[in-house]
Amino acid sequence: MKEQAIQLLKQQIEKLREKDFEFKSWRKQSSLMLMRIFGEDDPKVKQIEKLEYEFNSWSLRDASGNESYEGGVRHTGKAILEAAIMELDTFGLPDQQHTDENVTVGKLIATLLQDELKGSQVKQIRLIAQSNESHEEKRRQLGELLESIDKEQMKNMLAALLLNEHFSKLF
Repeated sequence: MKEQAIQLLKQQIEKLREKDFEFKSWRKQSSLMLMRIFGEDDPKVKQIEKLEYEFNSWSLRDASGNESYEGGVRHTGKAILEAAIMELDTFGLPDQQHTDENVTVGKLIATLLQDELKGSQVKQIRLIAQSNESHEEKRRQLGELLESIDKEQMKNMLAALLLNEHFSKLF
């Protein structure tokens, strides 16, 4: 299985060299392959999905700049896939059950928060978590927000989490 995954990633690298390279389909295929191999929350998946490849009016102004822009995107894509291959060679396939459990528990907690908290509280948590503040500042702000949550509401959230079948398997 490891060899098959490596072979698929090498084929994606080869597609980068093709003359009639189609970026959007390549990016989607690469993203799906990496998700299947490493899990949907793997950073390599996000890096591939963030790659942009546009020939807009600004990039078309200078032919040499356009080529270097195109080459840069291909180079970055190749580097991401090569890193994935090295990871597979060194560590083998990830434990998919562990990866799936982490994703499931993460989604469980997010769903739980959305179900039990007010919309404004969920929005505040999202803003704090996605802010550029330091980890300590985010922790402080979340602490203040959690203090404002009703004790009964907090009890319900914790009970729902602990009684969930996916979460209880971790104990």
